[in-house]
Amino acid sequence: MSPIESGTPFSETTTHSTSAVASHTGVAGKTFYITDIAASTDKAGALLVVKQGTTVIWQLQLAASAAGNLAHSHSFKVPLKGASGALVSVTIDGASVCNANIAGYEL
Repeated sequence: MSPIESGTPFSETTTHSTSAVASHTGVAGKTFYITDIAASTDKAGALLVVKQGTTVIWQLQLAASAAGNLAHSHSFKVPLKGASGALVSVTIDGASVCNANIAGYEL
């Protein structure tokens, strides 16, 4: 049985003007595995950051686009593992609108 089949799925989403942070609150004795993230922004060169608590565990700078809207989604072949009991989050900055999404499972 794969880990996701025995874990409890979670997903979080948020929208904000200048900084969208989608987070899943830490729970004592639980470990979160991040399988997917997605974000969109209207800011050229925006930074997409995945954190475990306050520690950056993955990041990407979105390239500038002539269209003005930037979007990125990523599925991790090997899920990112948070520390037991730690919050996990994805953050994207924007000029006037940005969206952040995070999904995975907890064990």
